[in-house]
Amino acid sequence: MAASPFSIESDSAALAALPQHFQTACAVFWVSPSAVAAAAPYLDFSDGRKAQITVGQGSRQALQAYCPHPVLSPDSGNDSEAVLRMAVWNTLPRGADILIVRGHGGREFLADALRQHGFAVHAAEVYFRRPQSIDWQAVAAARPDAAWIASAEAVRGLFAQAGPAFTQMLQSLLYFTNHQRVADALYAAGAKRVAVVGKLAADLLQRYTEQSR
Repeated sequence: MAASPFSIESDSAALAALPQHFQTACAVFWVSPSAVAAAAPYLDFSDGRKAQITVGQGSRQALQAYCPHPVLSPDSGNDSEAVLRMAVWNTLPRGADILIVRGHGGREFLADALRQHGFAVHAAEVYFRRPQSIDWQAVAAARPDAAWIASAEAVRGLFAQAGPAFTQMLQSLLYFTNHQRVADALYAAGAKRVAVVGKLAADLLQRYTEQSR
């Protein structure tokens, strides 16, 4: 089952302005599948003249559904630091316009680093994260053994909502995530079992579950 402490709400004003920014960009970086879902349906990818770059394989696969041209993502790693190490930045002219498609309040690491490399960087913040209540009775009824969680923000929101009645249950779960930063947030919240993996597959889930018994 899915239990998210926030929902994604599109920013209509940002989406209306996005096509113009998209057309003038030399490269576009997509920070998440949520950014792709919010913005890609409004854009024309047909010319293939700009580099399309994603933070990881999940975002790449999501964007590839809209873009008929190759989408780039890091060979290893799935964060802004891994994106910055990509060779594509060495192929772009100094001063090139880089567009970052993200939600409101995204990390500034990549934008700041690219500016230091001489690029002109603009962000299109195309969605909001809105707090939403979790049905904790449904979570308890599902009796989960493990959970996949992909952001430190989701960790903090999840545990903040749980309260004393459900915090112990959350701390007992086996967690899978794709980044050490999320694992650190889980440990800080009191989780005892966290596995950092590239992606979650059925055989991986079974192996970890068996090892934890």
